[in-house]
Amino acid sequence: MLVPETSQSVKILQVQTSEAEVPLVARKPDLSIEARKPDLLAEDAKSKTSPMTEPKPFPGVAKNTAPSMEKPKEPEVPEIVDLVDEAIAVSHRRMLSTDVHTPWQIAHGILALRWEYTLYQNKKQIRAIDWISTGPNFRGRPWFITTPHGGKGHPFTEPYAFEGHPNQFLAFYAMAGIPLDHKFKAGEKTITIANMIHNAKAEVNTDEEITWTLWAFSRYLPWDTEWVSSKGEEWSMEKLVQVQMQSEPTKSACGGTHGLFALASSVNNYSKDQKNLRGTWLEASMRVRQYVEYARSMQNQDGSFSAKYFEGPEYASDVNKRVSTTGHTLEFIMEALPQHRLNEPWLRSAVSRIASDLVEYKSQPLEPGGMYHAIDSLMIYRERTRPQYAQQLELLAKQAEFDQPEASEPIIGYSEQFLQQQHNAATQYINQQQQNQQNNSTSDSPSRQARRRSMFSRYR
Repeated sequence: MLVPETSQSVKILQVQTSEAEVPLVARKPDLSIEARKPDLLAEDAKSKTSPMTEPKPFPGVAKNTAPSMEKPKEPEVPEIVDLVDEAIAVSHRRMLSTDVHTPWQIAHGILALRWEYTLYQNKKQIRAIDWISTGPNFRGRPWFITTPHGGKGHPFTEPYAFEGHPNQFLAFYAMAGIPLDHKFKAGEKTITIANMIHNAKAEVNTDEEITWTLWAFSRYLPWDTEWVSSKGEEWSMEKLVQVQMQSEPTKSACGGTHGLFALASSVNNYSKDQKNLRGTWLEASMRVRQYVEYARSMQNQDGSFSAKYFEGPEYASDVNKRVSTTGHTLEFIMEALPQHRLNEPWLRSAVSRIASDLVEYKSQPLEPGGMYHAIDSLMIYRERTRPQYAQQLELLAKQAEFDQPEASEPIIGYSEQFLQQQHNAATQYINQQQQNQQNNSTSDSPSRQARRRSMFSRYR
C-alpha cells in the first residue's frame, strides 16, 4: 500500500486564469448540442506531442507450456504516486463553462473531481456543486424538477443534454459524497438528496435500466433496505442486484462496466456488515471477479485494457478511445479488487497508462464522458491507497473559498417537449388498457375457442 509521508504537503490546486485566456474545455461530438469547440485544454501544454508507439498484437496462448525453473521477474512499473497526482491536477485545468456546456458534461465532472471541481461563470471560477445547488437551467429546462414523490434530475430529452439513464446524476452525487440533507433549488421549491432517493424508490421498475439506481443506493442505503414502489411492487437492494445480474455486460452501454461497478459497490456495501457472502450476494461477487479476470487476461502490453471491453482483445491507438475504454474498465476494477491486490504489477501498469495519457495528451481535447470516468478511476485509486491524504484533500476542498455562483431565473416543472412525451405515453397506455378490457369482456364464440385450442396445441 502506498502511504504518504507525514511531511507531504496537502493542498488544493486552484488555477488562476486571466480573462484573456481561453477556457480549457473538454469536447463531445455535437449530436444536436450547440457546444463551443475547444482550443487549448491545459496550461503550459506542449505545442506538439509525439504519437504513442503501438505495442505488439495480443500474444494469445503460449505454445510452450512446459514449466520454467527460473523465478519469474515482475515487470518494471514506474513510481505512480506523483504521476497520479499530476494527472488529476492537469485534469483540473480542463475547465467547462456554465453558459456553454450541458448538464450531462458538467455532472460527469462532478463524478470525477467531486468537491474540487470548478467551472467558469461570467469569467469567474466557481465550485460546480455550489452552482448546481442554485437550480440552474439549460435551454429553458431546469436541472432539477419536483415530483409527487420528491424530486429528481431532469430526464433525458436529447443526446448528452440531461440524464441519459434514470438516476444517473444521483449516482454521480453519491460518488462525490454529497450528504442526504444537501439542498438543491428546483424552480420555486427546494429538494434534497433524500427527496431524490425517495423518488427513485417510488419510480423504480423492471422496464427501465436500474444500473444507476443500484449504484446510488449502494452508496447511500444499507444493504438490507426494503421498500414498496408507487405501483405497489415490493423492492429491496437484493432485488436490484438480481435484476442487474440479468443484464449481459457485453450488450450494455460502455461494455457493461457501469453495471459491473454497481454490482461491485453493492457487494462491498453488503460486506461491511456481513462477513460471509450468501445467495444473490455470492453470485454477484463471482460475476464481478469473473469480469476482473476477463479484463486482466486481455490487457495490452502497455497496460491499457481491451478497446472491445470484454468481447475480445484489441488495442486502441487513438487516445480518446484508449482513455475511454481503459478508463471505464479501470474504474470498475478499482471498485471490485480487494485491498490486498491494489499493488499488483498489472493493476499499477493500468493506472500508469491512464495517468500517463492524461498528462501526455493534456493539450488534446478528450471526450468528456470517457475522460471523466478515467479520472474517477484514479481518484478511487488514490482514495484506497492513500486514504488519509485523500480525506485531507476532500476536507480542504470543502473549505476552499470560491466566488459565489450567480443563480439562474427559476424554471418550474418539465420542459414542454418532455411534457408532450409524457402525455403521448399516458394516452397510449390508457387506449391500450381500454382495448384490453374490451377484448376481455367479449365472450369467446365456439369457433373462436376452437381456433385458440388449435393454435396453442402447436406449441405443446
